[in-house]
Amino acid sequence: MEYIILFAIIAGVSFALISKAKDSYHNRRLRDELKARESELDSRDQYIKKRDKAFKKDFCTGRHWLAEFVAEAEKAVDSSRERYLHTKSHPAHKAAEIVAQVKQEKRSATTQLKFVEYQLKSYEEYFPFLEDFREVILEERVPLGAKKNNIESLESADPALQHISREEWEKLSETNRNQLALDRYMLRPKSNWEIGILYERYIGYLRENRGWRVVFHGAIKGYEDFGRDLICTKANSVEIIQAKCWSRTKTIHEKHIFQLYATCVHYGLEHPNLSITPIFSTTTGLSAAAKLVAETLGVSVEHIDLPKRWPIIKCNVNPSTGERIYHLPFDQQYDRTVIGAVAGECYVSTVEEAEAFGFRRAFRYGGPFTS
Repeated sequence: MEYIILFAIIAGVSFALISKAKDSYHNRRLRDELKARESELDSRDQYIKKRDKAFKKDFCTGRHWLAEFVAEAEKAVDSSRERYLHTKSHPAHKAAEIVAQVKQEKRSATTQLKFVEYQLKSYEEYFPFLEDFREVILEERVPLGAKKNNIESLESADPALQHISREEWEKLSETNRNQLALDRYMLRPKSNWEIGILYERYIGYLRENRGWRVVFHGAIKGYEDFGRDLICTKANSVEIIQAKCWSRTKTIHEKHIFQLYATCVHYGLEHPNLSITPIFSTTTGLSAAAKLVAETLGVSVEHIDLPKRWPIIKCNVNPSTGERIYHLPFDQQYDRTVIGAVAGECYVSTVEEAEAFGFRRAFRYGGPFTS
């Protein structure tokens, strides 16, 4: 009996010691996890403070910090790969050593690459015209130099160079390179702003074909257009058009109708002898309220889709000299050129067609690679 009691006492003490050991291990593990978490949060806090300090100092320092941050993130990924190669069921120690070696070289390269990337973005943000000439500059389509007036060289360069390479320029005839530049301009992805301008041009093209004299007010004036994208005139009648080339998932609301109506009232006060009609051209639908407002205020609504291609080349005749010039949509005077005011003016689809009618390209240029 005494042995049984002694055994029970020993078992009880052992259980207590084991439980205490488990609790101690659990608490120690919990403390370690909390400490690691605290260290991680502290590290993140230091990163944020360094970032704030870097960008408060100047943007150049901030870009350096950001470049190093990205490089560190990629280094952490490579370190994880290295550990995996060492610890997987069939370790690949040699491959892990290669990853470790490449990791250091990659970090330096990534830091430099990211810094240059952010630097270029800053240049394009502060000097947005550079973005339009990105390929022209980087692919050396126009001769630039340290002691040359490069801005003047870019501004005087043929806009077609934004769409064709230097090799294509030298290889193709003037007709073929102009046509290739036009094709690429029409097919390349465009920003919402570019799509909006293209839509205004198409609506204007339809009006000019019906005998209206069109001023592409939105394209010329930009944000100062008073909501008048197109001003179309025929005798004493004026159509003021606001054009919205929007996705079919979006809806035109009454505020857009109000804006068009208000700008037409303002235009009427400045031109009291003209009959003015507000027209809203769009690719999408109107809300119920917008429809009611348009009907009540006498705003005409037309639904017109934007096609992928149409006769977009403007063939213009100088009324004084009779000179026949065609304009491509990326040429400087394209939106200021009026078609239909002089006999023989027209729109055509191809450069070859324009030249067959006796028109020459508006842009006078001897070539970007001649000395």
